[in-house]
Amino acid sequence: MAELDVPEVLAVDRAGLIDGLAGSVDVFDAARAGAEGLDIPFAADGIANVLICGMGGSAVAGDLIASAYYERTRVPLVVHRGYYLPGWADDRTLAMLLSYSGETEETLTAAMQALERESPAIAITSGGKLDTWYNGKHGVPVLPIPGGLQPRMALLHMLIPAVVLLARLGVIPPQEQELDAARDAVAAAIDTYGPARPTDANPAKQLAMRLHDKVPVIYGAEVTAGIAFRWKCQFNENAKQPAFWAALPEMNHNEIVGWEQAGPFGDQAQVVMLRDPRQHRQVERRLALTREIISPHVTDVLTIEGEGDSPLARVIDLVLLGDYVSLYAACLRRVDPNPVDSIGTLKAGLATTGNQRLRAGESGSI
Repeated sequence: MAELDVPEVLAVDRAGLIDGLAGSVDVFDAARAGAEGLDIPFAADGIANVLICGMGGSAVAGDLIASAYYERTRVPLVVHRGYYLPGWADDRTLAMLLSYSGETEETLTAAMQALERESPAIAITSGGKLDTWYNGKHGVPVLPIPGGLQPRMALLHMLIPAVVLLARLGVIPPQEQELDAARDAVAAAIDTYGPARPTDANPAKQLAMRLHDKVPVIYGAEVTAGIAFRWKCQFNENAKQPAFWAALPEMNHNEIVGWEQAGPFGDQAQVVMLRDPRQHRQVERRLALTREIISPHVTDVLTIEGEGDSPLARVIDLVLLGDYVSLYAACLRRVDPNPVDSIGTLKAGLATTGNQRLRAGESGSI
């Protein structure tokens, strides 16, 4: 029996993050229904551009939308990570505020600025200040989602409502058929990558074993660029291991040269290329040539393509594959994937620093 088929190995996941993925179809349905029923108090024709505001796992939903729909958005759409909104944001800028906890200080600051500039806004959150400050106030509709999860494990809670709402507002095309295909992809991914499927028939377990004790380097392009970043973050937070990512064609103009003298790092690096069948033909050529150029300098280069009948479906398939792989990688390393102690330490330090400054009489805001 392969190591990842042994219950005691998977038991490292004490919070049950792996088993939690099995409920993703129900999450998908609830998230879709909630967004379809949300009252939007402003007109779609007043939106000239979109800012998807968030940090960490919440902002990844924006990354996936930006990459999956980059050819099909009606107006400019930008993912915003940070405190201050760009100078061009105004009363025709839709501010989509994504904070799973509702306590993300960068997103809360951006939300206050959106109000000051009279930007139409929508919030998606499980509670916190984002909910109490804006729910039923200032004309900002708030879509409530279930709490109690690690933000990175709440991606579908954030992604699916954002897709539905952007389609309702005409920012992206109607999504009925694509959402149906995406739901099918969720169900298929759970069946194919879940813990009940043995390693010899499970691509996620096989990939986790190939990446064990290696440094994952994830490359995406166009539709898969946001997914590559998601994989990198999941390895960081779930498996507690360094991982890196980049997007083509940009990495062909700089990072590719770094592999020429990679030395010991190359001996540890395992490159994974994420592709989509609708990528530009020159991107396809770049993927092939990049693989040829860097292969002598790294452990291996793998190419993976998403499964599904729409771009959103293939995005979700690859996202869930990466989620499972990173969780299985944690189990192989005998690391509990749930805690993220360094993030907690950082937040505590920021809070302490802020209190000290206030006690010292310094001005400032959070």
